[in-house]
Amino acid sequence: MSDSLTISGGGSTAVSTTEMLVSASALHRTAGMSRDIAGAISMVDARLTTNQLVSLGIPTAAALAENDLECAFTQLHAVADRAERLSGLVRFAADSYGLAEAFAEGLTRKFSAEAAALFGFLFPKHLAVLGVTLVGVPVVLGFAAAALVTGRQPAELMADKEFLARLNTLISDPLFVQTVRFGVMNVDEIVAGAAGLPPVLVGLLSTTGVIGLSSSAAGVGRIAGLAGKMAETPVALVSKSDTSSVKPAQTVEERAERIPQPTDESPFQVSIETTSRPGEEDTFELYIGGTVDFAFGDSAQPFDGSSNVNLAAGQQAAALKAVLRAMEEAGITAESEVVINGYSQGAAVAALIAASGDFNVTGVLSFGGNTGQIPIPVTVDTVLVEHEDDIVPAVGGPQDNQHATIVTREAFGGRELPEGVLAPAHQLSEYRETARLMDSDNSEELRAALAQLTPRVHPDASTTVTSYEFERVKP
Repeated sequence: MSDSLTISGGGSTAVSTTEMLVSASALHRTAGMSRDIAGAISMVDARLTTNQLVSLGIPTAAALAENDLECAFTQLHAVADRAERLSGLVRFAADSYGLAEAFAEGLTRKFSAEAAALFGFLFPKHLAVLGVTLVGVPVVLGFAAAALVTGRQPAELMADKEFLARLNTLISDPLFVQTVRFGVMNVDEIVAGAAGLPPVLVGLLSTTGVIGLSSSAAGVGRIAGLAGKMAETPVALVSKSDTSSVKPAQTVEERAERIPQPTDESPFQVSIETTSRPGEEDTFELYIGGTVDFAFGDSAQPFDGSSNVNLAAGQQAAALKAVLRAMEEAGITAESEVVINGYSQGAAVAALIAASGDFNVTGVLSFGGNTGQIPIPVTVDTVLVEHEDDIVPAVGGPQDNQHATIVTREAFGGRELPEGVLAPAHQLSEYRETARLMDSDNSEELRAALAQLTPRVHPDASTTVTSYEFERVKP
């Protein structure tokens, strides 16, 4: 169902739908309540014996009620025991599924890496063909998804409704998305195998992170650089909004609503909220939007295709430079407490800032970001939201930040894909709907994770917001 959330990570092996987590918590609470009631009955029973009831002139029938109290006490304890066992079984099922999934994912990554290396080792002449297949397909699909974000889909593509419908069906298939998620990890393994490295060694290098998505992206960047494309540039602040008062966001939906979506009327890519309180250091909350222009090398827009590739390579992309400059403008220092919210490319920027360790990032909330291979520190409270039918997070490879709370949903499970909208599961509007579902969810695990990101509201504190627009500085 499209409104069903799945929760994993958070330092746990469990992978569960929220219905499972809510049921387990409800059973646990039922056990506690049953024991509380049994305790109250026991207290009454201990104070009123049959002899006392008779001596007080209470009818014998009433005195016999003590037997019923003892029976109720026994039955309530039995109910509590059964509820606890059922709660444990539900959580055991979630843990078992999570362990099995993690084990299967680990084997898949290991075997696919070795298989890719073996293919490159045995068939080096076929490297170019397979490389185009494994690299080209994700790049084309990434182009399609990014074009959706900007609303600048190629006219020719949009005009062919039949082709668009078929493409949408393909890239919105969770199985295909999962295939791309693992496929993008094996380009370097093929190259390493073709270079003559033993497949077992290549598999070891892959699982330890020495080679993988970041090195593949760096290779693409170097090749593009030879053609004069994707060279990174400095950025310049070209405009910013008037500073205005705002109330701190208290829900996930409010956060998703505050993520910028640049337009001609409102071209800002980054918004920063500053909370001031007498006698204390200012705290900050960042909101970073997604790709604005998917051009490679001929755009003034920092949030472009070049930044997408260079961010994947872990380099100082223009989008990252823009956010760092906005942070400087807002007065954020290495000691300032910062929570970062990001969508799509903005989520990758948020993860990289947290991973750098250069700032006191206390929390990260990511929507539809390709953050899987960016190592967010375990000390940062993190919630990662991904759609199972969204191709963009998959291009970032498998999600390795298992200490984070990971919320997934099949956005169009049981729903028809809309016409004329490319990669609909990546729409920010769909992630805002997921945010709304998260706010109404009753699982204790998710509520606890979100509570860590929710700022306390103090009556003597004031919060203001300023938004920023940046452009590339052409050499």
